[in-house]
Amino acid sequence: MNYDSAGSEITEVFAYPPERVVAIWQNDVETIIALGAGDTLVAAVGVPYVECLLPEYREAYEKIPLRQMVMPSVEEILMLKPDLIIGWYSTFSDRVTKSTAFWHERGIRTYMPASSMGRKGGNTIECECAYVRDLGCVFNREERAEELVQQMQAEIRYVQENTRGKERPRTLIIERMGNQFMNYGEDTLAADILRHVNGDPLSYERYIGFEQVVDANPEVIFLIVSEDRYREAETIKAEFMDDPAFQDIQAVQNNRVYVLPLYMVYASATRTYDGIHAMAHGLHPELYEEVGK
Repeated sequence: MNYDSAGSEITEVFAYPPERVVAIWQNDVETIIALGAGDTLVAAVGVPYVECLLPEYREAYEKIPLRQMVMPSVEEILMLKPDLIIGWYSTFSDRVTKSTAFWHERGIRTYMPASSMGRKGGNTIECECAYVRDLGCVFNREERAEELVQQMQAEIRYVQENTRGKERPRTLIIERMGNQFMNYGEDTLAADILRHVNGDPLSYERYIGFEQVVDANPEVIFLIVSEDRYREAETIKAEFMDDPAFQDIQAVQNNRVYVLPLYMVYASATRTYDGIHAMAHGLHPELYEEVGK
């Protein structure tokens, strides 16, 4: 499924796999490499640093001619002579790059995943799997795309089959925002992953305060860390665990507070597997102790 800058569904015909691709944001970059099409990338934008990528993808990433966190200018993109630009819905606007129409008029195709549209119900594992399969078709790597999707689905089946009938841990998925927390609630991909691995997401309004966290008294907490703070993950966890305000919370008392990088639970594409595995491990550690996973 593909869209234009107005949010309308469009059909993009790929008679042959693209050869010069600009990929914007980590989900696009890493998925293309995972599909075995990394040699088509002429620019990779939005990867904070190479350690964010899986080790097996880093060599391919280092070979990409242009690698940077900040968005290149329209002129810089045009100089790369791409035949395809892949990005989020927000990418294709005048304040970021340009509209899809601008690129199409210049013979450059575009692709944006449905999960970036911000529509209710659009942030699901199913959408991420559809995105991986779509790129598999674009790059003529359908078999590899299906392997990536099946890996996710197999992990979910393993957890569901081995937790059937068990109580679902009450869980908060939150990100620190100054003196409050952003809650990853009902319509987020993070919550969808949690439900699929038999967790019980505690849904509140978009932002919640310290008192609401305490009153919820979750059994498990996943602390989300965004791009600019990936390297501070352990410090962020320690600050939360040591905060006097949270000492009566079950998750803190039982050391069941886990840090997750944003790329595992937001527009995560191929890294959705890592989000599934990390959440399942935090919720049901006994499953992984038994099999050494």
